Amino acid sequence: MELVFALVVLVGGGLLLGARSRIGHVEYRLRLVEDELRRRIAAHAALETRLADLPPLARDAVPRAAPPPPPHEAVVAESTPDVETAAIEDAPVPPATEPPNEPAVSVADLSDQSGVFAEDVAAAGPVPEPTARRRASINFEELFGRRLPIWAGGITLAIAGVLIVRYAIDQGFFARIFTPGVQVVCGLLFGLGLIGGAEWAWRQRERVGDPRVGQALAGAGISTLYAALLVAANLYHLIAPLAAFAGLAVVTGASLWLALRHGAPAALLGLVGGLAAPALTFGPDANVPLLAVYLGLTVAGLAGVSRQRRWPWLAALALAGGAGWSLWLILAGRAFATLDALAVGALVGLMALAVPLFTLTDAARRPLRAVSAIVGAAQLGLLVALGGFAPLHWGLFVLIAAAGQFLAWREASLAIVPTLGAALSVLLLLIWPDPLPSVLIVVALALAAIHAAPLLARLWQEPAVVQRSVELAAIGLAAPLVALRHGEGVWDGHALAVAVSALAGAALTAAGAAAGWQSLTRGNDRRLAVLLASTGVLLVLAAWFALPHWQAPLWTGLVALAFLALGPKASDWRVERLAAAFGALAVLLLAMTFAPDRGGEFAALFGIDEPASGGLGLLRWGGLALASGVFAARAQTPMLRHAAQAFAALLAYGFVAQALPQAARSVALPLLVPAALAIMGWWCRAGRRIPLAGAAMLFVLSLCWAFLPLVVWLNQALQSLGGVPMTVNDADLAVSPVLRRLAAPALLFVAAAWSARGRLPRPALAVVWFVAGGLGIIALHTLYRHGFAAVAGSDFVTAGLAQRLGWIALVGGAGTVLWWRYPQDRAGKLGSPVLAAAAALHVLVYSLVLHNPLWSAQHVGVLPVLNLLIPLFAALPLALLLLQHCCAVLAGAVGRIMQPVLMVSVIMFCWASLRQSFHGTLLVAPGVSDAEDILRSILGIALAIAFLLWGIRSGRRDWRLASLGLMLAAVVKVFVFDASGLEGLLRIGSFVALGFSLIGIGWLYSRQLRAQGPMAD
Repeated sequence: MELVFALVVLVGGGLLLGARSRIGHVEYRLRLVEDELRRRIAAHAALETRLADLPPLARDAVPRAAPPPPPHEAVVAESTPDVETAAIEDAPVPPATEPPNEPAVSVADLSDQSGVFAEDVAAAGPVPEPTARRRASINFEELFGRRLPIWAGGITLAIAGVLIVRYAIDQGFFARIFTPGVQVVCGLLFGLGLIGGAEWAWRQRERVGDPRVGQALAGAGISTLYAALLVAANLYHLIAPLAAFAGLAVVTGASLWLALRHGAPAALLGLVGGLAAPALTFGPDANVPLLAVYLGLTVAGLAGVSRQRRWPWLAALALAGGAGWSLWLILAGRAFATLDALAVGALVGLMALAVPLFTLTDAARRPLRAVSAIVGAAQLGLLVALGGFAPLHWGLFVLIAAAGQFLAWREASLAIVPTLGAALSVLLLLIWPDPLPSVLIVVALALAAIHAAPLLARLWQEPAVVQRSVELAAIGLAAPLVALRHGEGVWDGHALAVAVSALAGAALTAAGAAAGWQSLTRGNDRRLAVLLASTGVLLVLAAWFALPHWQAPLWTGLVALAFLALGPKASDWRVERLAAAFGALAVLLLAMTFAPDRGGEFAALFGIDEPASGGLGLLRWGGLALASGVFAARAQTPMLRHAAQAFAALLAYGFVAQALPQAARSVALPLLVPAALAIMGWWCRAGRRIPLAGAAMLFVLSLCWAFLPLVVWLNQALQSLGGVPMTVNDADLAVSPVLRRLAAPALLFVAAAWSARGRLPRPALAVVWFVAGGLGIIALHTLYRHGFAAVAGSDFVTAGLAQRLGWIALVGGAGTVLWWRYPQDRAGKLGSPVLAAAAALHVLVYSLVLHNPLWSAQHVGVLPVLNLLIPLFAALPLALLLLQHCCAVLAGAVGRIMQPVLMVSVIMFCWASLRQSFHGTLLVAPGVSDAEDILRSILGIALAIAFLLWGIRSGRRDWRLASLGLMLAAVVKVFVFDASGLEGLLRIGSFVALGFSLIGIGWLYSRQLRAQGPMAD
C-alpha cells in the first residue's frame, strides 16, 4: 500500500503542477486579449468621432472596420477545444451584403474636404480583426486528456499485477481458494493477457490511433510476468531457481521482441529484468558458466535491439550492466577456476569487442566502443592481478590485448585502445610478485610482440603519427624497468638482466628508426628524434648496469658523438640537439661518478693536496674533453658550438688538474688558467681565430680561483665602512695567495687584453680591463699593507694614519702620472679621474670622518708642524685639484666645492696643530688647559682675520662670509664660555683682545672696501 500511495502522490502531484502551470498560462493569455480589446475599442471610438465631423458623402465612402467582439466571446474562442475550433472554422460563412451603388469617393478626394483626416486614415490602414493565436506546443487537453492518462494507466496496470499477488498473500481467507499455485497462475495469466492486449493494440493500431496504448499494456504485462515468476521461486518455492531463471530469460526475450514492436518501455523493462534476474533467482551462488552464457545472450539481445531501433543508449546501458556483473564475479573471487575464468573471459571479450563492434557502427558512437574495449582490458587485468597471475589469466589478457590491436588496425579512431592496453600490460608486469623467470620472459615477449609489431608495421605510414613512435619508445623503455623490478641484486651496481633488457629495448627502437631511414618525410616530424632519443637512453642504461659506473660518462659521450655524426645524414636538426643533450648528460655523469679508488679526482680541481685517481681520472676527463672538442669543431648550430667550446675548456682544465703532481696543483693551476688566456691573446694578435666561449670559461675559472681572497677582502672592506680596521691576518690574504690568485692573473689579463686589442669586441675587452684593474688594485692594496706592516708594524693606532696617507699618496701619484704622461690617451682620460676620485673618497671617509685624529685615536707625530697633519688635511684638496684638472666634465662641480673644502681643511689643521702643541702625538688625550682654551679663541679670531684678508685679496665673498662666521663664533665663545671661566687679568685680556680684533676687522672692512670699490662675489 505504501508503494501505491507513493505512486498516487507522485502522479497526482505531477498532474496538479501541470494543471497549475496551464491555468497560469491561460490567465496570461486572457490578460493579453483584454488589453488588445481595450486598445482597439479606443481606436474605434476615436475613428467614429472623426467620421462624425465629415460631410455625409465622405463619411459613407470611408470603409468601416468590424466592431471587436465582446470580451467574453474572445475568451470563449480562446478556451474552446481544438476540435470545436476546427468545426467553427469550417462552418460556411454567409456572403456579405453589397452596399448600395453610390459614387465612389477616394481617400484623395477626402483630403480636399477633411484636411489631415484622409492622410491619417491612409496611414493607419484597415484595422485587422482579432484572431486567436495557436501554440505549437501541446495544449492543456492534449497533455491531460490524452498523454498522461495513458501512461498513468500503464503504470496502474503494472501495479495492479503486483497487487493481485500481494493482495492474495495479505488476505488469509482467500488462501483456501487462491492457493499459492493459483495465485502465481493468475499472475501469469494476467501478465499474458496484458501482453495479448498489447499485441491486439499493435495489430489494430489504425483503429486505436495511439501507439502508447500498446506500450503501456506491454510494459505492464512484462512487469507482471517478472513479479509472478519471482514470487513463485523466492516466496512460495514452487519452482526451482533454474526453472525461474529460465522463465525470466524467456520473459526477457519476450520483452526484447515486444520492444521491436512497441518501443523503448519494453526494452527498458527487459534491460532491468534481464540483468537483475540472476541476482533475484540464484543469488551469489549462481553457476558462473551458466551465468556468463545468460549475460552474454542478454547483452547481445539488448544490443541487437539497440541497433535495430537505433537506440545507442540501450546498448550502453546493457554493456554497463554486463560489465558490472563481470566485475562482481572477479572481485568476489568467482572467476579464478579454469572453467569460470574461461567463461568470464569469454563474457568480457563479448562485451568489450564483439557487441560494440557489430552493434555500434555509427561514427558518433565510436568513443563508446573504445570505452568498452578499455573497460574489458581493465577487467581482465584485474582478473590477472587478483587471480595470482595464473598463466590462464595471462592468456585471456593477451587475447584481449591482441583484439584491441585489431580494433585499432581496423579503425584509426580507436588508437587509444592499444595504448592503454600497453600501459596496463606494463603495470601488470611491474606488480607481478615473484614470477618465475621463464614465465615472465614468455609473457613479456608475448605482450611486447602484440604491442610492438603493429607499431613497427605502421610506424612510417602516411600521414605521420608521432604517437606510434612514442608508444614504441615507451615499450622499449619499459623492458629495463620490468627487469629492474624483478631482478636480483640490481641495486648493488650491476645487473646483467637489466642490461640485456635495455639492449633489447634499444634494438627495438633502433629497428623502428632504421625502418624509416629511407622515408623522405622523416625530417618533417619528431618520429625519428623520439626513437633515437629512446635508443640512446637505453644504451646508456645498458652501459650503466653492465659496466663499472665510472665508465658511464665515456659511453654516454660516445653515444653523443654517434648522434653528432648522424645529424647531417639524418637531415633532421633534432638529432644534433639530441647529441647535445647526451653530451650534457655525460658531463653530469662525470660529476656524479667517481673513479674506483674514490681519490681526489674532484679535489684536484680546487688544488687540494689529495692524491688523484691517476690514469682513470685522466681517461675520464680527457675523453670528455676530446668529445667536447669534436662538438666544438663539427656542430652546425652556433649556440651548440659555443657551449661545446666552454665545456672543452672546463674539461681540459680538469684533465690538467688530474695530470699535475699533488704538490704543484695549488701553485700552478691559478697561474695556468690566466696564462692560457694570455696565450690566446697572443694567438689572436697573430691573426688567428680563438674560441671565445672557451676563453670566457677560462676567464671564469680564473675568477673562481680569486673568489676566496676577493670575498675576504670585500668583507673586511665593508666592515671598515663601519669603523672596523682592516687586517692582513687572514690566510687567504697572505702574500702567496694574493700573488698567485690576484696579482699574477691581473697582469696576465692585462697582457691578454693588450694583445687582443682591436681583434675582439670592445665590450669583452672592457670587461677584461675592468676585472684586471679591480684585481690589481685589490692585490696592490693587500701587498702594500703587508709591506707597511713589515716596516712600521700593524698596530692601527700607531701606524694607521701613516698607512692610509701612504696609500693615498700611491693612488694619487699614479693618477698624477697618468694625467701627466698620457693626457690624450684612454689610460689618462679614464684612469686618472678614477684614481683621483678614489683618493679623495678614501681620505674623506677613512681619514677625515671615521678615523680623524681629532676624535679617533691616531698618532700624528711628536714634532709640531713636522708631522702628519699637513699631508692629512692637504690630501683632500690636492685630490680634488687633480680631479678638476684631469676631468673636464666634473671641473665645474669640483670647483664649486673646492673653496669650502679648503676652508674646512685650514680650520681643522690649525685646530689639530694647536691640540698637538699641547698634547703631543695623540690628539684625543683628555683635558683642556686654560691657556689652550684662550688660544682657541685667539686662533678663531686670527683665522677670521686671515680669511677676511684672503677674501679681500682674492675678491671671494665666500671667504669673507666665512671670516664673519668665525668671528661670530669667537665672540660667542669669549662672552659665553671664556668670560665665565676666567678671572682677573685673563678675563680683562680676553675682552681687550676681542675688542681690538673686532675694531681691527671693522676698520679693515671699511677702509679696504672704500679704497677698492665694490668687491666681486
